[in-house]
Amino acid sequence: MMIEQGPKTDRAALDAEDAEQWKEAIGNEMATMQRHEVVTFVEKVPEGASIIGNRWVIGRKLMANGTIDTWKVRLVGRGDFQKPGDYYDITSPVIDSASIRLALAHATKHDLEIAVLDIPTDFLGCPLHETLYMRLPEGEWPDPYGHTRPLVKLNKTLYGIMQANLEYYEEVFDFIVDDLGLQV
Repeated sequence: MMIEQGPKTDRAALDAEDAEQWKEAIGNEMATMQRHEVVTFVEKVPEGASIIGNRWVIGRKLMANGTIDTWKVRLVGRGDFQKPGDYYDITSPVIDSASIRLALAHATKHDLEIAVLDIPTDFLGCPLHETLYMRLPEGEWPDPYGHTRPLVKLNKTLYGIMQANLEYYEEVFDFIVDDLGLQV
């Protein structure tokens, strides 16, 4: 599948020809964030605390024949708003291409099938250890304080923040070692 870039902003998406699909996709992202308890609404941000920005990343997932499969929308934190102290470590290991070739060779030799796993909300399940605040974009958020653009404390990682990749790696690593009992 291929991703085709959608409108540049949520306003443009809601004014587009396929506005209903974009509105539904934005609503789905908001509901997913609520279901995963990614944020906690706050009345105000403590003095000296960082407030990061965000933006919607909007695109269409296309099938091989070019027809639209899904309208994709993600709320992405603006890691470029973060400063040291908002994060402590941002390194994240990546897999070496030799490891991938070895796994493919092993699968071929033993006539194994290879499957791809897509975790659509992978970063939204990782706890955030630092304290970050964010002002959400306008929308139909269930803000108990009645803000047009609610203030929130991030409980979990969000795409785009500096420490998201590291936190995700640590969650996966802990699951593989602690829960599955596999050795590194």
